[in-house]
Amino acid sequence: MIRVLIPLDSQDETTFQTALAYADAICEKVGAAAQDIALLIHGKGQLDHTNLGGFLGKATVKALSRGPVSLPHDRRLSLETLTKRPLLTRPTVIIAYYADAKLLDAADGLRNVEGVIAVPWVPGGADSWVKRWGATVHGQDAQPASPLIDDPVVVRALESLTAVINLSTGLIHPSDKTHADEILRILRAKGHPDPTPEVKSWAIRNGWKPGHAAELETLAKRIWAMKTKPVLSKIRDASDRYSRWSAGN
Repeated sequence: MIRVLIPLDSQDETTFQTALAYADAICEKVGAAAQDIALLIHGKGQLDHTNLGGFLGKATVKALSRGPVSLPHDRRLSLETLTKRPLLTRPTVIIAYYADAKLLDAADGLRNVEGVIAVPWVPGGADSWVKRWGATVHGQDAQPASPLIDDPVVVRALESLTAVINLSTGLIHPSDKTHADEILRILRAKGHPDPTPEVKSWAIRNGWKPGHAAELETLAKRIWAMKTKPVLSKIRDASDRYSRWSAGN
């Protein structure tokens, strides 16, 4: 998966052209299987009330409302919006325009994605996404993705949770939510720092759907907001579980 941030003025037409060039290059790299480029925005109204519609032109905007339009090199450009849940049926490169955390979470939750190019609405609007994936930043040297959570015990605890829950449903099942609650309570009781600044991104990077990762983040926030540390006497095998995380087993 190729991910790129373009930290340029989203109201400048050259920024859109730069994003389109990146998308074309990713399609070229992937090969014949990926000929589709999706412009992902919050809603169609953004084409009427922002410069993006002007970049595309009235005829293209009108055509996109009916379906994909042709691009050079036999590529196709389609319009996807959050107001109508996106569904990609073929390998696709996404241009997330006027991107913010909500739009990029949606992109992270889609299947058949070969690459994502993010153009933030405001400077810094995609910083957490860049950190999540180690995305390439236009105009800068590529950097490897860094660890999101430095505490190895917390990481091993979260890995143990990820290994046993149903990732397709997240914390919907009561037993999975209880398991997550117990793990987080054990970590809080043992004095580990609040992981919520990065726990959502960590979960998404490790296979959680964005919505389910947000539920884990909410649960962690609630537990670390407790006025007193949790009591572990009612949590099954709390000591043994913590010992395994601490030992790396």
